[in-house]
Amino acid sequence: MALRRELGTTGVQPAGSVGVAPPVNPNLAPRSELAEARRIRGNTVETILFRALSTPTALLFVIVQSRLLAPEGRGEFVVVVLGATIVSRLLGQLGVAVTSRLHASDIPVTGLARRALLLGAALTAVGAPAMVGITAASGQVPTKLALIGALGILPNVAWQTISGILLGLGRIRLWNVIQLLSPVLALLGLLVLVAALDTGVTGALVAWALANALTAVFALAAARGLWWPPGLPDILDNAGRTILRLSLVMGAVQVVNLVSYRAELFVLGRESGNFAVGVYSIALQAVESMWLVPAAIATAVTAPVVAARTDRDAAALVARSSARAFGLAVLIAGAVAAASPFLIPAVFGHQFKGAVVPLELLLPGVVLYAPVNVLVVYFSVRRAEPWWSLAVAVVSMLVTVGAAVLLIPSHGARGAAAGSTIGYAAGTALAWTFFGMLRNRAAATKLAAKPA
Repeated sequence: MALRRELGTTGVQPAGSVGVAPPVNPNLAPRSELAEARRIRGNTVETILFRALSTPTALLFVIVQSRLLAPEGRGEFVVVVLGATIVSRLLGQLGVAVTSRLHASDIPVTGLARRALLLGAALTAVGAPAMVGITAASGQVPTKLALIGALGILPNVAWQTISGILLGLGRIRLWNVIQLLSPVLALLGLLVLVAALDTGVTGALVAWALANALTAVFALAAARGLWWPPGLPDILDNAGRTILRLSLVMGAVQVVNLVSYRAELFVLGRESGNFAVGVYSIALQAVESMWLVPAAIATAVTAPVVAARTDRDAAALVARSSARAFGLAVLIAGAVAAASPFLIPAVFGHQFKGAVVPLELLLPGVVLYAPVNVLVVYFSVRRAEPWWSLAVAVVSMLVTVGAAVLLIPSHGARGAAAGSTIGYAAGTALAWTFFGMLRNRAAATKLAAKPA
C-alpha cells in the first residue's frame, strides 16, 4: 500500500530483512530490538529535555498568574479554561485516531490528515458554543470570560490533531517543539497583558487563547506536508467515519480523565468557593507535573508500538515501558514529598500553604496511575480499541466523584485529595486487569496461528 511505503521512509516500520536470521549469540537481543530500544531511549530523553523546559514554563505561568490574580481570580481562570479544555480534549484526538489507522488504511496520510482537520473544524462549531452556554450557566464566571475561553478551542484542536499524526509517524522532535510552544507563548502573553497592562482575568484568558492560535499556525505551517495542498475530501466516507468514531471515543477517554482529575474541584467549589479551588488547584498542578516522565515514555513508544509486527510484541514493549514509568514515578514522588512543604509557600506565597497536605495525599494515587499513561497506548493506538481506556477512565471518575462527595464536606481539600487518590487506584487496577486479559489473548492468538 502507498501508506505503508510512505511509513517505510519515516523509519516507523522495521526495515527489510529484520528478524530473518537469529543473532549469533542466543543471549543477545536481535539488532532490530537493540536499535528500537536505543531509539526509544533517545526519544524519551529528548522528550524529557523538552518537557524539562515546558513543564517549568507552565509552572511559572501558574506562579505568575497566582501572584497576579490571587486565589479568586485564579479560580475563575481555572473554571473557564477547564470548560474549554474539556471540549478541546473531546475533539483533539482526531490525530491520534489517524495514527491508529496508519497500519490498516490504504488512504495516504495526507488524505487522513485532511479529513481529521475538517472534522475538527466542524465539531468545534458545535462544541465551542455549547461550552460557552454551560460555563456561563454555572454562575461561577461572567459570559464574557466564557466567550474568550471558547476562542482558544479551534486552534487547540488543530494543533493537537497535527501533533497526534506526528506522533504516529515518529516525528518526535517537531512534536516536542509544538508542545513547548504553547506554554511559552501563554507565559509571554500573561506577562504582557496581565503584568504589564493590568488586564486581570480577561487578559490571562486572552493570553491563553492567543497562545493556542499561534501554536496552531506554527504546527500547520511546520507540518504542511501532512495536509498540503488543501483539499475537501468526503469527511463522512468510510475512512472519515472510522476516524470520527475512534476520535470521539478517545476524546471521551480524555474528557472523562480530565473530569476525573478535576471532579473533586467541582464538589470543592460548591462547598468552599473559588478561593479553595484556587489553592487546591496548585496541589493538582504540582503532582500531575510528575507525569512528565511517564508521558515522555508513552510518547517515545507510540510509533514503535504502532509498527510492532504483532500485538504480542507490542504488549511486551508496553509492559516493559509501564514498569519503567512506575519506578521513575516512585523516585520523583519521594523528591516532591520532601520539597513541597518548603517550596509551595516560598514560591506561590503563604496564602497557598494549604496546598501542601492535599499534595502529599495525592502522591500515592499519582504514582499508581503513572503506568496507565503507557498502557493506553496499547489499548487505544495499537489495538484501536479505545473503549478499554474509556472503561478505565469512567471507573476512575465514578470512584473519585463518590469519594469526593463523601469526604469533602467534612475534610475539605484534604478529602478532595484522598478521594482523587482512591479514584486513581481504582482506575489503575482495572487498567492492569484489561491489559493482562488482552495480552493473554494476543499470546493465545499467536499460539493458535502456529502450524501443528
